[in-house]
Amino acid sequence: MMLAATVITATAQASEINMWREPAPIVKEGKFFSVIQDRGTLQKAVKSSNNEFLFSEKGAGVKPLVLIGSPVEIFEYLKKNETCGIENHLQEIPEIYMGITRYIPRKRFSGLFPLQDFLVQTLAQLLKFVPVGTVITDAAGIPADLKELYSITNSLKSTEKSAGDILYVKFSYLPEYGMQKIGSRSVSFGRVLHLMQNKNYR
Repeated sequence: MMLAATVITATAQASEINMWREPAPIVKEGKFFSVIQDRGTLQKAVKSSNNEFLFSEKGAGVKPLVLIGSPVEIFEYLKKNETCGIENHLQEIPEIYMGITRYIPRKRFSGLFPLQDFLVQTLAQLLKFVPVGTVITDAAGIPADLKELYSITNSLKSTEKSAGDILYVKFSYLPEYGMQKIGSRSVSFGRVLHLMQNKNYR
């Protein structure tokens, strides 16, 4: 399956990003025997009592989770919430997958890229605002110290954080084309960041 586009509201593009639930497209009957695809709207995801986002057989947990924002905004969200994450309560399909792509409103997404490339994009965005050499990197251009990277993102203005391409980061229990497995049963957002640092994780 390909990652399919969904409708995004102005609220979802606010400076401080949130986790959302992606609606499933619904095919409706229109006038004069026409067929209409209703992609629905994103709904804000709510954490469980254990401070985790859940995948489950019923309710909101059947829908994939989505983050939408600039590379810096998404990195900052994952870092701020590194001790919490996603739990999959589906017994038969316990896997958790992740895909990253550029967001194009009302169109299909294109150009899925590996998790590691996400941090490269974040770093490239940061270098526009901070002196060269401020960010600690390894030979591949990936930050060697996530805390150092986070301290820099934290000092940026909101307009700087939101600059650059808008990305669509999707978490699901069903694999789609270009997605990578990031865990089974549960995964923390801190773990996701470390997987992004791993040059062999493709």
